[in-house]
Amino acid sequence: MSRSTTRTRAARGLLSAALALGLTAGAAMAAGAPASAAAGFIAAPNSIVGLDTEIVINAPKAAGQVVTLGAQIGGFSTTMQTTIGSNGYGSITWNPGAPGTWTFNGLGSIANLGSTTATVAAMPTYTVLLAQNNVEQGASNNLEAAVIAPIGSLNPTGTVSLQYGSGAAISSAPLTGGLGNSTSTAIVPWTPTGPGNIDLQAVYTSDNGAFTGSTSPISSPNSTPGAKPLAIRWPANLYVGEPTLLQGVVGNGYPPGTVAFTWNTTGISGSIQTVNGVASFRWAPPAGGINTISAAYTGASGSPNSLVWSNGTSSQTVNVLPSRSMDNITVQPPGQGPWNIAQPITMVAGKSLTLAGTSQSGTPVIFSEQGPCVISGATLTALSAGQCQVTAVSPGTAQLKPGSETYTITVTKAPKKKR
Repeated sequence: MSRSTTRTRAARGLLSAALALGLTAGAAMAAGAPASAAAGFIAAPNSIVGLDTEIVINAPKAAGQVVTLGAQIGGFSTTMQTTIGSNGYGSITWNPGAPGTWTFNGLGSIANLGSTTATVAAMPTYTVLLAQNNVEQGASNNLEAAVIAPIGSLNPTGTVSLQYGSGAAISSAPLTGGLGNSTSTAIVPWTPTGPGNIDLQAVYTSDNGAFTGSTSPISSPNSTPGAKPLAIRWPANLYVGEPTLLQGVVGNGYPPGTVAFTWNTTGISGSIQTVNGVASFRWAPPAGGINTISAAYTGASGSPNSLVWSNGTSSQTVNVLPSRSMDNITVQPPGQGPWNIAQPITMVAGKSLTLAGTSQSGTPVIFSEQGPCVISGATLTALSAGQCQVTAVSPGTAQLKPGSETYTITVTKAPKKKR
């Protein structure tokens, strides 16, 4: 019995809100194929923390009914509901918030479907330290760290620790800020005791294991006596065409004001008001190689009738790297050669195979499907003749963009049995 094509399916994509997901991390995860369409089944794909995941329910006898699915991991449990369509199918969008093995049980009218499990992996992260090009020796200076989940919709939680390049600890702070979905920030204080360029790193630690830890590249702010009017705060690595955050940080004791940024003497921003002594500007470098970022500050203090003006500039030479390459993905189910997007792949209706993939970055490979197939755990089952498209996605890293490959699978009818 084939799955009707009238069932609504969300578009595939890195941030799709209804991905039918399966996941491997260098090796296939155990998962059983769904039961026959005649008996009905629950197909809960392996997933990753923070990604919307589609759970498919086939319950022909419950057509037109609202059904309930139970989800449990450890001591946590919840229920979810959907309506089974006239074609016998329903789906639930689920966003896992914890890693580990989840168990899904049919409840009430679909209790006869039994249970299935899905494995959820922790979301990979990378950490960026935004450090000023100059800091005041002997005074407390605030630096900013950002922790990024490359895909998904959940912000990382936990703590960021600031340390010297040698690994010696300096300070730590919880992630309390954010820059949109999937990026969290923390302000970490530092009081330099000596002069010169000092190597620093930010280290992220998850508070619940839902996100992997990560360490930023080294930044080397210059420590000098006395406060300067303005410093530029930027990440150690910049990439052509990729949005980043530039900040102008007003020195200790200087009044609020505005900061304007330039790129190789060309203005790239208007006058940006400081907030708590910091002016922030999101921008993408237009060209690679050695370039100069500059900022100009104007501030004022006193009464409206007797303002005291403060001014200052800061410049920083940066080496902008080429745009990041896409993470390379290899998909090779056990017993088969590597899949190729340009070569035919075939399956027989009613048959299953285990999806297994690896990525250049070492991050998990996530599978989604569209067509008369279904993914349960890491098992892809062909339900009926037709064409399925299986998309493999990897989150990537700080150096590699998320990767994506889509494979076309031709599903043929099962041979007729001889009487």
